Amino acid sequence: MPTFRGAVRRGLAAAGLQTVRAADAEAARLHDRIDELKQRNQRLRTKVEGLQGDRNRTTAVPAIPGMDRLELRREQVLAGVKPDALILEIGPAHNAILPKRDGYDVRIVDYLDREGLVKRYSGFSQYNPDDIEEVDYVFRPGTPWSEVIPERFDLVVASHVIEHTTSMIDFINECEKLLRPDGVLALVIPDHRYCFDRFRERASLSRVIDASLYPSSVHTMGAVIEERLNAAKHGGITAWGPRHKGDYTFANGLDVVKASGEEARRGERYIDTHNWVCTPHHLRLLLQDLADLDFISMRETSFHDTVKHEFFINLSPSGEGTGLAREDLLVLADDERRVLDQAVFEKM
Repeated sequence: MPTFRGAVRRGLAAAGLQTVRAADAEAARLHDRIDELKQRNQRLRTKVEGLQGDRNRTTAVPAIPGMDRLELRREQVLAGVKPDALILEIGPAHNAILPKRDGYDVRIVDYLDREGLVKRYSGFSQYNPDDIEEVDYVFRPGTPWSEVIPERFDLVVASHVIEHTTSMIDFINECEKLLRPDGVLALVIPDHRYCFDRFRERASLSRVIDASLYPSSVHTMGAVIEERLNAAKHGGITAWGPRHKGDYTFANGLDVVKASGEEARRGERYIDTHNWVCTPHHLRLLLQDLADLDFISMRETSFHDTVKHEFFINLSPSGEGTGLAREDLLVLADDERRVLDQAVFEKM
């Protein structure tokens, strides 16, 4: 007969076996969990690397499929504008976005009348004089437009204009005076990463503010020299798009830089210069800061990122702004500097 001691031993052995089996099962479960966590961590690492890769990849595009440049420009500048808008286009020269000949109710303001513009561009075979519109208002640098132009507009278009101004703040505020209460200022701006400003630093808030506090009707010697000295071509052209191939060359020799600087120092006439250098979110941040600090009262109503070498921002007195926090815009503006191409200069 089984003894009590034998029964106890058999019971302890069975219990030990169950404990061992339970321990083995728990070890297997933990091992599977570790493998699962490793796989999860790898997926997260891959995702993070992908996001970092996106930060180093430009959001600019060479073109919008199925849409030419003029179609894109019209779509963007007319965003939020009523169909029967009264329009003012500033300085279009030979390249009006909303010309009278296409049926737009538009006034043209430029620094020369049509005859002067035709003469100005007569030496450029790529420009057709028939593309130059009749000029309704001729202005001189430093003249307040709102005192010369009696009309008020639903839309003011400034394509490749704001970067030439001596004061960004004063330009925006002067445009606001030309607008009806819900009017729109449509800006088309070159992205410095894809034009001859490639090697220049972006405009600082301090300089933008100081240019308004200490106004000048002409560009300073420093601004002219900086632009002329750093102006570059990429593959032989002064404006290009993402993924454009080619080496860099300087657009001006030192003799041109010195002569332009000396002329600017004398201050006898306005020398056309890219005074403000921008990327899309950098300018969005700059404009938001200026509005938050009460230097301007208009805010963003629409935005489109860079296509080829230009981007689009519309402002209005009734605009609600970017909808982005300042820190978000700072990160986006910082990311834009990450996508600069690896510069290679042509060997002379």
